[in-house]
Amino acid sequence: MNKTLNYLLQPLGIQGNEDINITGIQLDSRKIEDGNLFVAVSGYESDGHRFIHSAIENGAAAIIGQKTLKETLTVPYIQVRDSRKALSILANYFYDKPHNKHKMIGITGTNGKTTTSYLLHHILKHNGKTAARLGTVEYVINGNMRESSLTTPDAILLQQMLHESEDEYVVMEVSSHGIDQYRVHGPMFDYALFTNLSHEHLDYHKNLENYYQTKKKIFRCLKNEGRGIVGTYSSWGERLHEELAEELIPSISFGHSKGVESIYIKSYQTVPEVNLVIDDNGKEYVINMNIQGEHNVFNAIGSYICAREIGLSPKEVIEALETFEGIPGRFETVVIPNGTKAFIDYAHTPDGLQYALKTAKECTEQYLYHIFGFRAKRDCSKRETMVEISQNLSDYVFLTLDDLNGMKKEQMLAELRELSKPYQNIVVMDDRTEAIVYVLSLLKKGDGMIITGKGSENYREEYRFKSRNDRETILQVLNDSGFEDCEKSL
Repeated sequence: MNKTLNYLLQPLGIQGNEDINITGIQLDSRKIEDGNLFVAVSGYESDGHRFIHSAIENGAAAIIGQKTLKETLTVPYIQVRDSRKALSILANYFYDKPHNKHKMIGITGTNGKTTTSYLLHHILKHNGKTAARLGTVEYVINGNMRESSLTTPDAILLQQMLHESEDEYVVMEVSSHGIDQYRVHGPMFDYALFTNLSHEHLDYHKNLENYYQTKKKIFRCLKNEGRGIVGTYSSWGERLHEELAEELIPSISFGHSKGVESIYIKSYQTVPEVNLVIDDNGKEYVINMNIQGEHNVFNAIGSYICAREIGLSPKEVIEALETFEGIPGRFETVVIPNGTKAFIDYAHTPDGLQYALKTAKECTEQYLYHIFGFRAKRDCSKRETMVEISQNLSDYVFLTLDDLNGMKKEQMLAELRELSKPYQNIVVMDDRTEAIVYVLSLLKKGDGMIITGKGSENYREEYRFKSRNDRETILQVLNDSGFEDCEKSL
């Protein structure tokens, strides 16, 4: 696939002087091949402008950047105001605006993006539709799974995958970083779904207002006939729905009350599974689901409304929802033969943790043990709140390591010990796998253990037990203890 430099520069409002053939676009100079266009992006850890000469040595035919250079290059240099934004536009045009050949569904919010994307993907597949899914756990294109590198892929990879996809629908999680960094940009979504907003990523966005305004930008990425779907079960969602109405952006709300919408929840229960009674244009339907937790009530109704907007019937949507078995690492349950349960969840925000622990508490008859930690070099402002939530909802808490991200182990442990000081029911353990093994040895009939923070992610640190992730650690211990027939359910 080739394009001329002049063609690619047109949407940027720039007229190129040379008709250079461009064979690809890269933002990593190490990936440059002959004839590629290198876009120098000022990143948060490194500056692409430092690697311009390396890109030229590797065969770059032209360079785009936002800084004024003091030297003349051997290839054309085009200066733009914002090279991140330019990269998104360039990649979109290089791959022939691939969003136009799909029905695009973008899902944003602090919690619920992954579950909602899986629900919608399952609904579409269950009803014979071809659908891609892009998100935190994995990328699925043309029925083939690929490892996920970012919740929202960089602009080049995203446009490349959309170009490769022959799927009718694309369901994708859209992170606040992905919006702020122009990985998504321009009118590309047929539906934009907002789940909720709570304390997260304030190391990046600085405050909740900035975070909210970034999330809101997804609705500027709707196609001309596009529509928003907004969860109004949080105050941020209520505000968003009101502001979209003022800005004449069509949107539907879903939350605790009927409001003016034609589809709404009449009642629900969350134990032992999620059951919803919904009113769909005056007709009442009951949905019995295999997943747990109040948060999944809202994930389910948001998915239901989006699927109905697409054109599926209530029967088609409900049949799909009732056959959905869950997601790896999202309140994944391992039932232990001695009458106890272990839960694995990705929860890494205050709201997400509260939802997960409340659900685990509802499923536990006796003591609830919680194992979790914090990732180094990430938003530290939420830690104290999350520890307080944990010790309030759990009987025993074990703080342990998550990803260190280059921080020294002793420094992270010192921070965990400081967080645990005000509480009597918190223990700090430096080895995540040892914490899991120890708690498993304590469990008695009716007890429950929940491990949060990593979900299905593999470990990045070295631990005593050579398992790859939390679930594998549990199963390894159970098998070593003679529980070879342990049952896994989602």
